[in-house]
Amino acid sequence: MPTVFITGASRGLGLEFARQYLEDDWQVIASCRNPDEAEDLRSLAVEVVELDVSDPKSCAAAARHLKGRRVDLLLNNAGLLRERAATALDADVDDWIYALCTNAIGPALVTRFLLPNLKLSPNPVGATIGSSAGIFARMKSPHHVVYQSSKAAAHAVTISLGEAAKMHGITYVSLRPGPSKTRMVDFDAEYEVEDSVHKMRHVLTLVDESHAGRFIDRTGDVLSYATG
Repeated sequence: MPTVFITGASRGLGLEFARQYLEDDWQVIASCRNPDEAEDLRSLAVEVVELDVSDPKSCAAAARHLKGRRVDLLLNNAGLLRERAATALDADVDDWIYALCTNAIGPALVTRFLLPNLKLSPNPVGATIGSSAGIFARMKSPHHVVYQSSKAAAHAVTISLGEAAKMHGITYVSLRPGPSKTRMVDFDAEYEVEDSVHKMRHVLTLVDESHAGRFIDRTGDVLSYATG
């Protein structure tokens, strides 16, 4: 039975990933910052792990909990939107730093600490849930700077992870779900969460070493980090 580890699984895409992989008889290890408050997640027959991806100590604790256990698929899904209207001139600095730590550094920390678990898999794959918000050519407005800059940074981290993880036999990519109806966007989006997750899961079955560090759309198309 393959095992998937999902971050930010208390709601939205992460919760739906947990549901769908569980339905397909995967062993699901789902993490979130506050398990006691994650009622929807705890209602599923999955293993729930407390994890704040921005905190190295929390990542280390999760890794100790999973010591010696194989992880076939790592989904770095945890993410923060923060202030939509903020610009580089007025964004709250603490919020900005926390978003950068969560959205960009978090995937690197989680992958680093779970590297021994991934190396136990015969065909390990890791992925960050990316966003078109991190595409430079699409940054036309002074607003959304916290989310845009953190997602652009996350893409840069994926490029590094792709090359570094490849040396350990792990394929690491970034996935674009497209605008999906989650609480993060107040459910005002084009795609249903179930459909986005279904399509990304299909894409994950197709990735190989040639995709390392690339940005892959839910359609399977490889996108440019600069122009989309």
